[in-house]
Amino acid sequence: MKKITHVIILLFVIGIAHAQNWNYITGSGEYYYGEGVADTEVEADKIALANLCSMISTHVSSDFVSIYNQTTKNQELSYEEFAYQCIKTYTSSTLTNCERKEIKEKNKITVRRSMKRSELHRIYEGRIAKAKDMVEMATEALERNKVGIALQYYYWAYSLICSTQYPNEVKDAEGHVLVNWILPQMRYILGDIKVKTECRDGDNVDLKFTYKGTPVSELEFNYSDGREMCVGKAKDGRGTIQMIPDFDGEVYHLDIEYEYKGLSRGDSEMESVLHVIGKATLPEASHKLSSHVKPTPKKVNTAPASSVQSTSSNDVHKNTIAKVLDAIRSNRHTDAYSCFTFDGREMFDNLIGYGKGRIVGEPNISYYKSHNGEVVARGLQMSFSFHNGTKTTFVEDVVFTFNDKGKIKNVAFGLGKDAEDDILTKKVKWREEMREDLMEFLENYKTAYCLKRLDYIRSIFADDAIIIVGNVARVYTQQRDGDGNMTLKGKDIITTNRFTKDEYLNRLEHCFLKNEFINIRFARGDVQKLEKPGLENIVCVQLAQDYNSSSYADQGYLFLMIDMENVNNPFIKVRTWQPNEVNLDKVYGPGDFYDE
Repeated sequence: MKKITHVIILLFVIGIAHAQNWNYITGSGEYYYGEGVADTEVEADKIALANLCSMISTHVSSDFVSIYNQTTKNQELSYEEFAYQCIKTYTSSTLTNCERKEIKEKNKITVRRSMKRSELHRIYEGRIAKAKDMVEMATEALERNKVGIALQYYYWAYSLICSTQYPNEVKDAEGHVLVNWILPQMRYILGDIKVKTECRDGDNVDLKFTYKGTPVSELEFNYSDGREMCVGKAKDGRGTIQMIPDFDGEVYHLDIEYEYKGLSRGDSEMESVLHVIGKATLPEASHKLSSHVKPTPKKVNTAPASSVQSTSSNDVHKNTIAKVLDAIRSNRHTDAYSCFTFDGREMFDNLIGYGKGRIVGEPNISYYKSHNGEVVARGLQMSFSFHNGTKTTFVEDVVFTFNDKGKIKNVAFGLGKDAEDDILTKKVKWREEMREDLMEFLENYKTAYCLKRLDYIRSIFADDAIIIVGNVARVYTQQRDGDGNMTLKGKDIITTNRFTKDEYLNRLEHCFLKNEFINIRFARGDVQKLEKPGLENIVCVQLAQDYNSSSYADQGYLFLMIDMENVNNPFIKVRTWQPNEVNLDKVYGPGDFYDE
């Protein structure tokens, strides 16, 4: 009986302590706080956080006035509501030093949230650091002619800074007030981007994109097709717009993308900030192009194949490619079936089925003889359009590989100039033929994901392959503050899931089924060999990967460890993917799987 009495007394004392503590929190003026009452803990906590957020925003709303006008132009939103929305972006994923208490009653659950006012500045520190990192990444990207990446990270940094309490106090190492410096910098960049019409093929118009006279490597743009807004993606200076039938307007309207909302879907913090911060208007992003464009020339220009030794063989390859191009242009694909092996024909069918494909401009085909005697044809660019939802168009390089009988045995998407250069010019001690084999393998790897070749992907993974996929997660741990109160400390961490080969392929099959299209771009890469006895044929590749699909888009780091002992049958021993949020010194590399 005494024990029961002691328990009742203890609970009573704890209840009084909680009440006294909460009374102090609500009456002292030292805390921001919010209370939520609901049937479930999750709903009560959600209400408490919303009320906490509302109280914080009420007290700091005046600090947002300086940035309010330029970020919410033409929006019916008071600056108090703007401040509330900015603070709310923190509560969803980055609100730290926030105490949480839960009271369970008979039919209801009460959750109380509180945070010392003196701790408010800490919730901004991580966001400011993230913004500064993005400015550095944008500057580096611009130096490498990665104009699209530079615009994206400059604008994301700008948006993050706008959502902080004192945006006008955030400066870089040179003393620039970033919220005032970034947009003019972006306007300079956009002003140096030139867009020209090249030729017209029916409803399709091919465009050239340059930055300071040099073809841009990657760039996204939006355009009106005469009915709705559509998305286009330029590669190595080439892009395509697809107008509605019988478009009769005088000009084509096009806007260079710089907000990149779609790519923020893999970053909940960034996504919420871009939703709140009104898009800044940059007039230099808009282009009007005359609709009076010359038709596409029908001539096929095939460059001399200096590396192809036999003149008769050269003619065979040129004639074969000419026949394939004619079949694509005339939409009579079966006319070119005789040009392919059985496997090659299947790949060609997959290529034609990859959206609505068409040849971009006038092909300039070059032929190369590889170390194994096979002839490779490069120089064909094709655009592929998808119409389920927002009309989206990609431009890809298409690579054909011939067998010794002059038949096309393989069709693949090229890696792009930057990734090719990283492989072909990397200063490592390895045979030239291994470079060729690696580039061919990576092209086939990329193409298999785009064309959903699940059987091929299955064949290139070792049965015991290590497959790791990273995700950004928010975790909270209970700690005591200086006053002895329990608090929930939160931080972003990268969680990793490890899959078996079969588990990964099952997930991939589901992904293939639910997406109309998948497109992968490799922006840059690093290649190295394992200089250890018995591992001389292991090649390690780290690539910056842009992933786009009809339902999802993200950016991250892909690491592959490939066994190339049998160049005709290389296989992947390790595959990891990590999101952009991961610190660069924590990106997976060879040392994580083999002692260097």
